[in-house]
Amino acid sequence: MKILVVDDNPINQKFVQLSLRSAHVIETANDGEEAVMKASNNIYDLIIMDLWMPIMDGAEATLRIRQLERQYNRQTPILVFTTSNMENDRTRCLEFGADEYLVKPVRAATLMEKVSYFSDRGTASFF
Repeated sequence: MKILVVDDNPINQKFVQLSLRSAHVIETANDGEEAVMKASNNIYDLIIMDLWMPIMDGAEATLRIRQLERQYNRQTPILVFTTSNMENDRTRCLEFGADEYLVKPVRAATLMEKVSYFSDRGTASFF
């Protein structure tokens, strides 16, 4: 799978890279704006997105990626991966188009299980 990891914290990026590198191609973005740009120029099988980032947060980036994808009739799974355990943040992310919401800290095994789930569903699902 080709996965875009979006997080402003390099330690979190490295955690995901080390957890998934053996079976996946990982690219990174440092904020939501960069994620939208990369998603508009590339096709990913999965996007793992932090919620709280500078410039553009993960919920807004998810919404903008969903708007872009409508033009191409595709929908990349987006997994929000954040420290926020507040229900309104979870609801906002899901309403903006996220497929899953995980609260950090997340064990590597849990992350791999979620990635495997999206891998089994197929990539870039169509409407």
